[in-house]
Amino acid sequence: MSSDNFKAPSQIFRWFEKMKSNYEQTINNVLNQFERQHEKQQARVDLANTQYISSLKSSHAEQTAMHQQTIAQLHQDISYFKQQISQQQSTIEQLNARYDTVMSSFIQQKPKDIDIKAIFADDDLAVNSLNTASIGYSHVSEEEVNSDKAQPVEVEAHDHQKVQESMNGSPETQIDLDNDTFDEKEYAESLFNQAKALRESGEFEQAIPLFKKAASLGCLKSRGAIGRAFFLSEGVEENPALGLAWLMTAADAGLPQAVARVEHFQEADPTLILTATQLKQAL
Repeated sequence: MSSDNFKAPSQIFRWFEKMKSNYEQTINNVLNQFERQHEKQQARVDLANTQYISSLKSSHAEQTAMHQQTIAQLHQDISYFKQQISQQQSTIEQLNARYDTVMSSFIQQKPKDIDIKAIFADDDLAVNSLNTASIGYSHVSEEEVNSDKAQPVEVEAHDHQKVQESMNGSPETQIDLDNDTFDEKEYAESLFNQAKALRESGEFEQAIPLFKKAASLGCLKSRGAIGRAFFLSEGVEENPALGLAWLMTAADAGLPQAVARVEHFQEADPTLILTATQLKQAL
């Protein structure tokens, strides 16, 4: 019985030894399996990293090639634009040279400053009467004016007072207003003479309305006088373009002084002629 008691601990001891051996073997197997899995995983990671690095190198090489190609294209563009700038500078230099030549020629050929007072010095130049249209009528044809066949026209009664007021009661310019008709040509001539007298006495502002009234009746000399007034600032604000427009209306109807002056400005100041031509449409 005592021998059996001794056998039991030895069996237990062997059982524990066997269990320990199995446990150690199991641990070793797990460790070996873990190492193998780890080596496989590391191999996969290394392969992935190698492939990724290879891809990065390939992409970098492609990008480097593209950048080099872009840089080469930019160098070509820079060379092209430098050539274009050089050509443009050459063209600008040529244009500047031509401009200088033209301006130099223009300055050499530029007429002297226009002496307006000298141009109107012959304002009282003697002219033929109706044969040269020194006095015309806007409602009478040029043939009638030139043939001295302009007929008296009727003036309505309500205009008689204006006529009388414009004449200022001057004995030299009195018109018989009791008649139903009167000679418009004579009336326009009287207005012109009165306005001219006022102008010669320095009463420019008083002369302008009479000149305009006579001009509205077709007096070409009054049109010329109004043109002179705008040039010389006689009773109106100086306006050469408007003055030339008035002269052109008189010149178109054949007033010799106006024709000569318009021809002068056509040669001396073409720009003023263009402006006056546009203003003439409104007169």
